[in-house]
Amino acid sequence: LYSLLNGDTKSKWHEQMFFMYDSGPVWIPPSTKHRRIDHLSDEDDRHSNDGQATDVSSSEAEEEAERRQDALPRDALGARARERLERRIRRVQGLERGAIADAMMFAIDHAHAADEVVDVVCRAILDPEALPLDRLGKLLLVSDILHNSSAQVANAWRLRQAFELRLSEIFGELARVFRAIDARLRAESFRRQVLSVLAVWQAWMMFPEDRLQSLAAGFTKL
Repeated sequence: LYSLLNGDTKSKWHEQMFFMYDSGPVWIPPSTKHRRIDHLSDEDDRHSNDGQATDVSSSEAEEEAERRQDALPRDALGARARERLERRIRRVQGLERGAIADAMMFAIDHAHAADEVVDVVCRAILDPEALPLDRLGKLLLVSDILHNSSAQVANAWRLRQAFELRLSEIFGELARVFRAIDARLRAESFRRQVLSVLAVWQAWMMFPEDRLQSLAAGFTKL
């Protein structure tokens, strides 16, 4: 709504990050390429594992059918939904905003299973085979989920709560990756981007300030 009031349209918008008001939340708009990513996500969800065409609503129906058949608890993600989430997170390669936005929306829509959603995201960040730039993309995914965890969506707040319990683990791994980067300029770029995320969270008052300062200090400690 804010961007529409400032001249953007639903098909074309500015992509630069901005403060919505002085000292207020920072918004990083998704890339205009996100429509292509959404299309790819829908195309994947139109095919079952054996390659036969279905549709997106069928994928959602399969999730619900699985929930009923297996008598899954309300806070369980389910195998089908987990597979769809993992697929979206795998697409987060580098800092491609469209893929990040797609995975974020799926996470928010499945906030009833916040603990499992957060576990899937954290596993991707902690994956020992993940490239530094891909880890940064997934850190931006965490940031986007947190930014939208205050949305008027049932259980969205639980995502923030679940991520808070994993912060030390996430930033401990990012610190290890940072120290392992040999190229000075690449290491400095990685450091700046991680600290920028923490600075944005501080501006949003997402977590207690002393907690964020502790994470920043631990990340940069040699």
